[in-house]
Amino acid sequence: IGLIDFGQVKQVNSDFREAVAKVILALDARKSDDNPDDLVRIGTYAAGLGIELKDDVPAHGHAAMAMWLFDGSVETYPDGYDESEMSPNSPLKAMKDFPKDIVLLARSTVLVKGMAKRFGIRWSLSQEWAPIARRVLKSNTEHIVEGSSEGTKLLRLKSWGKQKATKVVNYLPEPIKKRVLSAVLRHQESSDAKLRTMRA
Repeated sequence: IGLIDFGQVKQVNSDFREAVAKVILALDARKSDDNPDDLVRIGTYAAGLGIELKDDVPAHGHAAMAMWLFDGSVETYPDGYDESEMSPNSPLKAMKDFPKDIVLLARSTVLVKGMAKRFGIRWSLSQEWAPIARRVLKSNTEHIVEGSSEGTKLLRLKSWGKQKATKVVNYLPEPIKKRVLSAVLRHQESSDAKLRTMRA
């Protein structure tokens, strides 16, 4: 029995979340692993993650990279790419630059895929995450609201941020939740003190 620590977290901006969500949905909606239209669509969205490929790689390098990252059920990769990280035809070998924002995400997906493979399960991350990806895109669309002023937009953004933070805190283990709430309270008290000083 092995114990894996999933305690690491990373905050990413809404643009990156949206880019990942589009890749997930493109993978989930594909008709097959070698459909040309699907590969172009997946590759286009995957390029939006900021992954740069070498100049001499086959055409569907970004699509192969997306499949390698987010779908453990793929049996045949496009353009002769290979699932094995050690293979000379691995999508990893086609990379020129891997953005830091995606490193922790990639580490997590590889861990999940590795466990699934160890238990003999062909598990599609994109299929499992598709409902979450739809919610991300829906949420981003709903919160692009034109306010009457910059102040109105900022207030709406703060309100939305508080709602999201509250949902996250509610799911934390009790000891961590207490620490987070304590830190939030100290921050709020500090902000209130500064505001009182400015008004005095």
